[in-house]
Amino acid sequence: MTVHEYILKNWGNTIKRADETGKTLFQLPKPYTTPCASSLFINFFYWDTYFANLGLMLDGMEEQVENNLDTMKFFIDFLGYVPNADHLITRTQPPVFTRGVWDYYQLKDDKAVIEKYVSSIIRELSFFESDRMTECGLNAYGNCETNLGKEWYYEEFDRRLQFTEEEKQIEKFAFVDNLLAIAESGWDFNPRFQVPGNRFASKSFAHLDLNCLLYDAEVKLSQMLAIIGRVEESEKYAKKAADRKDFIQKYMRDEETGIYLDYNFKTGKLSETLSAASFYPYALGISTDADGVMKVLEGLDLPYGISACEYKGEDVKYYQWDYPSMWPTNAYFAYEALKNAGLPEKAAYVRDKYISTVEKVFEATGELWEKYDAKNGVVSVTPEYETPDMMGWTAGIYEYFCNERKYEDK
Repeated sequence: MTVHEYILKNWGNTIKRADETGKTLFQLPKPYTTPCASSLFINFFYWDTYFANLGLMLDGMEEQVENNLDTMKFFIDFLGYVPNADHLITRTQPPVFTRGVWDYYQLKDDKAVIEKYVSSIIRELSFFESDRMTECGLNAYGNCETNLGKEWYYEEFDRRLQFTEEEKQIEKFAFVDNLLAIAESGWDFNPRFQVPGNRFASKSFAHLDLNCLLYDAEVKLSQMLAIIGRVEESEKYAKKAADRKDFIQKYMRDEETGIYLDYNFKTGKLSETLSAASFYPYALGISTDADGVMKVLEGLDLPYGISACEYKGEDVKYYQWDYPSMWPTNAYFAYEALKNAGLPEKAAYVRDKYISTVEKVFEATGELWEKYDAKNGVVSVTPEYETPDMMGWTAGIYEYFCNERKYEDK
């Protein structure tokens, strides 16, 4: 069985109804796509679903793509945002709803798609504008967890991350706020926000990936509003996007290297950790600087794919989103970044390496996986939890990359 045949066989096994799982807090209106065909992750997860939709569209499952967008719309209309998952509602995840609607509109070429979802897009962006702002004018991830919930998370995160003695001196709820903000980013956990005495000081940073995704959303929303004749609103969001781009250029670009990084607005300094988030500005229209994106590639490229973060020594205990783990989402944004910077051969290099690694590990295990070891070409094994077999974004990005290669070969 090929990987493509495996995906076609298993897409249906990832589609669930709320009454099947018994774990959701909501009676969701439509069947939704879960990350796994197995029983491990059987809830709706926000940004996983965007990447699954990339594959579902290519494999002719348009109805399920719309079901997934309807689920996101349901949450925005009810909560004001899409939660991390249907049972994890005190935080959101990277805002990819607008991008998902745009993809679906491009597929259907029907303004009715925009009309259906545009008010929900505006509401989600309003949430980030009102609830996730920093003092420097850029956005940051956060959470709205209760203190009772933070008590539980403190013990859970200590088990997973083994807090240092210095970290145990930080006020408990403030420390958990930092960790929950990282969880909202989807990169739980990673070394991007290290400062002296705290490996997880995310609340001191404006987050590069988030601001690039919001820029992309504002640009796409402006385009969609123009398409349906709401010109004044279109101009408003175009202005928001232009202002955000200026802020990103001002605060998040290293003038010496040309690389974009998370910005510590408490110290006025950039993160000291290069990560795959540095591909986002090139992938999402902030920059087309080929020299800059090549420096990011050179810092993260490994024999079997793109590492989540740069190498900082074998003795460093790494987290899930750290060297040498390759996450499918990072491969996707690396590919888009290199393509948009006018480097199609380098983009193909990243794309084909991902395809090859997925196929290599599939041949050995008969499964797709949540993440891969980009150094050794095997399933990624990290300290936080056992790596699950995965459909979701692994399958979606595999199908997307194979289609891109097929299109390129024509």
